[in-house]
Amino acid sequence: MSEGRAEGVDGRTREALERFERFLHQRDLRLTEARAAIVEAALARQGHYPIDELIADLKQRGIRGSKATVYRTLPLLAEAGILEPAIVAGDARSYETTFGRHHHDHLVCSRCGRVVEFEFEAFEILQREVASRYGFRLEAHHHELVGTCPDCQARETPRG
Repeated sequence: MSEGRAEGVDGRTREALERFERFLHQRDLRLTEARAAIVEAALARQGHYPIDELIADLKQRGIRGSKATVYRTLPLLAEAGILEPAIVAGDARSYETTFGRHHHDHLVCSRCGRVVEFEFEAFEILQREVASRYGFRLEAHHHELVGTCPDCQARETPRG
């Protein structure tokens, strides 16, 4: 990572940039200014965010780059363990930054797209048991429980 870029970022961002640079180097790719800016913008976001919001953040920061660069970089960041694809609401794929964050799962409303993050230890125990039963070494998992949130349920309940 270039020294000039390293000076203006916090420790978490610096660590993520260094990880991403090592990841790219193993694939004979470079950490370009555009890729570094995408990492910084992604780490600055909270929660789940559609790709279009990330692109808007980059434009707001004065970062020039194509949508194609963003769309090509996000899967690389996911493979590097810095973020992961999250919820699909309609046609909009969302991401969430996972680097330096505690693991959690999701409840997703199929009507309004609301996302609730939760932790449930019984899920964690059960998935380890299932993996063990089938001889798998568990490396990762993603739980997205899809249903209808209380607000949407209330709107569909007939008043009488």
